[in-house]
Amino acid sequence: MAFITGQGTQHGPLLNFGVATKKGTQSFGATSSLTAISGLSVTMTPQHANNYLLILAQLTIGGTSGTSMIATLMLNGGEITDFRGNADGSRIRCTSRTSQDNQYEAHTVPLIGMWSPGSTSAQTISVSGSSNNGTFYVNRSGTSNNDTSRDSSRPFSCIQVFEFHS
Repeated sequence: MAFITGQGTQHGPLLNFGVATKKGTQSFGATSSLTAISGLSVTMTPQHANNYLLILAQLTIGGTSGTSMIATLMLNGGEITDFRGNADGSRIRCTSRTSQDNQYEAHTVPLIGMWSPGSTSAQTISVSGSSNNGTFYVNRSGTSNNDTSRDSSRPFSCIQVFEFHS
């Protein structure tokens, strides 16, 4: 299998992989800083410093009406610069974002990237999020009745990390 990166085509076998799945819910209030999504992290020690990590994650987010939410891929507790939008004035940089029109919605956002850590030290890749107001919900909408409506459904979120030889 070949991948095309900024450094050109990379060939090589899959060497390692890790996965974490979050089936439960989590919630936290609005904050200007990022909050870790519990259970959505994978620790991997690359076999070679030049290898690439393919990161595939999905996060289902719900909130209250008129709430904007962001999700960001993290490395060892800090943001991965390569997986955020460009700096532009005082705008917030993130991996993915979504907005809620009402409390009945939940959106599944992708968080995807390929990156070379340049190290053989253990790397912990995780997902964090933040909202501008109200409550940030993981794996549920802002409304959560114990009924059979789709508004109260319980999706899951996950992160998968694959190490490929460069």
